Amino acid sequence: MTKPVIALVGGVASGKSAVSRAFAKRGAVVVDADVEGHAVLQDAEVKQEIRDAFGTGVFNGKGEVDRANLGAVVFSDAEKLATLNNITHPRIRQRTQAKIEAGMTDPNVKAVVLDISLLLESGAYDGKYSLLVFVEADDKSRSERALRRGWQPGELERRQARQLNLEEKKRRADVVIHNNGTLSDLDRQVEEIWQKHIKPAAGGQ
Repeated sequence: MTKPVIALVGGVASGKSAVSRAFAKRGAVVVDADVEGHAVLQDAEVKQEIRDAFGTGVFNGKGEVDRANLGAVVFSDAEKLATLNNITHPRIRQRTQAKIEAGMTDPNVKAVVLDISLLLESGAYDGKYSLLVFVEADDKSRSERALRRGWQPGELERRQARQLNLEEKKRRADVVIHNNGTLSDLDRQVEEIWQKHIKPAAGGQ
């Protein structure tokens, strides 16, 4: 039996990571493109390509990519963002695909969760998931989460502008999780989805 693959979409800072953790608690493995993106930025070849494209100013004193500085450079310039994406995205997709395949073959994994910010925009994951979940959060909640991450004012809006319209994401989704409340509210909704959509497809596990 093919395992369920749950894809998460939503606005920037809508709380997809918290939803991922709730699914993981129930036996899912999470494939997080942001985690894979961190790993890609450790690669010596990638570092050199970034240095060639953006200069030394996007590196810290230890020679590591400073994600905050790099983000400030690329998210305000479509051409620079495209350059970065061309460097990192193929490698990130290679890593995420390997994680998906590992999850599908691991007998201890009940489902695979895709937490990939540009999942719909890229088209790279079309046909690879069985359930599309939209994580909905109001502007106030998302802004508060962005501030807790240390983002500068306007950073959330700049990142969101590079993504598909939220109403379109919601329209495409199979189910919606409302994430303006407490973690227990969130967990209850994940449990409902697990019982209705995931457990039957996972052989009742």
